[in-house]
Amino acid sequence: MREQIAQLAARLIAEDGIDDWGLAKKKAARTLGLAEAHCLPTNVELEAALLEHQRIFDEEGQREALHWLRSQALDLMELFARFEPHLVGPVLSGAIGRYPTIHLHLFADDEKAIEWFLLKEAIPYDPSQRRVFIAGAPATVPCFELNVDGTDVHLLQFAGADRHQPVRLTADGRPMARAGRASLVARLDETAAPETLLRADR
Repeated sequence: MREQIAQLAARLIAEDGIDDWGLAKKKAARTLGLAEAHCLPTNVELEAALLEHQRIFDEEGQREALHWLRSQALDLMELFARFEPHLVGPVLSGAIGRYPTIHLHLFADDEKAIEWFLLKEAIPYDPSQRRVFIAGAPATVPCFELNVDGTDVHLLQFAGADRHQPVRLTADGRPMARAGRASLVARLDETAAPETLLRADR
């Protein structure tokens, strides 16, 4: 049952543009007539199903979209370099939906530092907050929502001391993987078009 829900939820994310994974899992369970509380897949299982769906139905298109998104993320990381940016979420894992969001973790001890930077650079943003778990403890962190070239971007601000602490979206979830600029540059080769890699080798 969990596998069936994961497969249908992956299709809802990839084809219908549902970006809330919890909602996609619940909708898939209801569609299949299953009692969602007892058999919902984990985010790890859903991520695997989404990657498999992309591999089967649109591997080339997904690779091109992911390369473009990671290139965008790299540009943003250079812009916010002073805040030690790290990429997290679907654009890092590759499990992107139809309308993906770029998620960056930024680090600054001054709670107003990122907001002042956005104002100084005249970058439009919407402020909000996100509830996360840092080293197992619940916390609410500032979030700045941007739109860059039609792509939604969420910047989450953490204190500098949180740089090496595990961050989870739920109390029992797995720690979020993070990639710095060097790691992201290396990952761009994973999604580059074959002819691009051939030219680079010459």
